[in-house]
Amino acid sequence: MRKLRVLVVDDNPLFLSAARNLLSGLPEVERVEFVNSGAEALMKTTELCPDLVLMDIMMPGINGLETMLILRNRIPALRMYAVTLHDSAEFRAAALKSGADGLISKTDFATEIRVLLAALARGDGIATPSS
Repeated sequence: MRKLRVLVVDDNPLFLSAARNLLSGLPEVERVEFVNSGAEALMKTTELCPDLVLMDIMMPGINGLETMLILRNRIPALRMYAVTLHDSAEFRAAALKSGADGLISKTDFATEIRVLLAALARGDGIATPSS
């Protein structure tokens, strides 16, 4: 099993805290970093070289969709999943158009992230929990 470097991008401190508690205890995770904005994500991605980016869609400044589009152009092989409370066909389509590999609903995050991380750690390619 491969250990993964994960970057979580979200402006909600409660979600970041919950994600920190969950991800730091999972065996597939080697290192996890957290940032609050798209601009920080662009900088941290260069430093961390993550295997997976989990990106909130709705953030002030450069939003998650714009950030994922930039990252997809810079690092085509990067695995990225949009993470949002707004789980709808429109948001899924927008996330995929921006370069996301899928979308994870925040309401199902604890379950879906485990499935995704296990698949990526096994090398199963692009895992899509409920895309």
